[in-house]
Amino acid sequence: MPESRRPRIAALALAVGLVLADSSVVVLALPEIYRELNTSIAGVTWVLVSFNLVIALAAVPAALVARRAGPARTAAVGLAVFAGAGLACGLADNLSTLIVARCVQALGGAAAVTSALELLPATVGSERRAATVWAAAGATGAALGPAVGGLLTELVSWQSIFLLQMPLALAAAVPILAVARHEAATRVIEAEVRSSGRPHLWANLALAMVSAAIAAALFLLVLLLIEGWRLSPIEAAVVVSAMPLAAILGSRLVDLAGEARSRAAAGAILVSGGLAGLAFLPKATIALTVPPQILVGVGLALVLSALTETALGGRAPQAIHGGWTISSRHAGVVIGLLILTPIFTADIEQQRHDAIDAGTAVILDSPVNPLLKIDLAEKVSERLDEERGKVPTIGPAFEPKPSDPGQRAEVEQLQGELQDQLDRGATHAFSTSFLLAALLGLIALFPIALSRRVEL
Repeated sequence: MPESRRPRIAALALAVGLVLADSSVVVLALPEIYRELNTSIAGVTWVLVSFNLVIALAAVPAALVARRAGPARTAAVGLAVFAGAGLACGLADNLSTLIVARCVQALGGAAAVTSALELLPATVGSERRAATVWAAAGATGAALGPAVGGLLTELVSWQSIFLLQMPLALAAAVPILAVARHEAATRVIEAEVRSSGRPHLWANLALAMVSAAIAAALFLLVLLLIEGWRLSPIEAAVVVSAMPLAAILGSRLVDLAGEARSRAAAGAILVSGGLAGLAFLPKATIALTVPPQILVGVGLALVLSALTETALGGRAPQAIHGGWTISSRHAGVVIGLLILTPIFTADIEQQRHDAIDAGTAVILDSPVNPLLKIDLAEKVSERLDEERGKVPTIGPAFEPKPSDPGQRAEVEQLQGELQDQLDRGATHAFSTSFLLAALLGLIALFPIALSRRVEL
């Protein structure tokens, strides 16, 4: 490969990875965002939904624009819009502004990621190789997104996630500008316009269902770890890294797993099995989340590779069909979030009522001084009311603790017992949503089975 092409390949891979990471990079920051912006889980979900919804709607039109206006010019403009909107996200001081900026960011991202697939064949030498580079860059970005977002949230702030995207997007745009100038000078794109065939309906439908299940694998697990079990963003990032690591290792199995239909079916079953395992966690123990994550990660490596290759294989131009795969995947995430969010927020509200009952019983049965019991009961009740619509944490209700060593020990024991009740309730509150997500993954088996030809 000529050395002159390496910066362009790196820039295109960075653009794809950056955009597709953006659908998940804020997952670990969501608890911090909804607390700082004083909203609820249901409200902050739209930080994810808005981006995924717009990119799902814009991916195919963006690919059509790229083929007519020039993919390099479209990619450069898209990256500039993505960078500017990222700056607006980082400066947003309310939820509405953040969501609007996310929508604009998705428009720029759709233009950049679909244009990249139009540019890659000429850069790497073949459409097959281009599809491989494009898919690998997207998978890497999506896998690294949550961990990077968690690290930035704790070490700097959630705003830094978006502010860092601006220089990265602009850096990716620089090598692409030379191609854009060539397009403008030669008008070469006019000769490249050709009609596109029909998208692979069944592969894209299966992608949507698997992606809906992925929404649970990341979003629900992160909320459970941070809000339910009170892990820090860095700690949660370490825990959820089991999933992308398993996906990377699982990618080594792709060549050994046979034809694409078998790979797709096996992957969907593994994803659903892992989600079902998360639904039946016996207690709030971090280690118990690792085996289900491994199943999900390996399953994703198998099913996403099989379905993406199928959706693109033998179909020209690839940018259009790449747009359909992006649209399907992000539409699936939206479907998953919209289905699951009202269910687990209702379960969290039910948990709040159960926590009040359990807390009252634990406080009444404790050996704490009666006057102190009344004071603690009021504080706990107030705290649970303040946390309406969120997974409740009751630590602040026990501050300040009594100075008397005996009473302090009793209060700390009472806090521990009540927190154990809340941990069990938080774990249970997510069970139904994880089960429904597992069902969404299994639904992907139907379009896989109905397809006459899923293999390449």
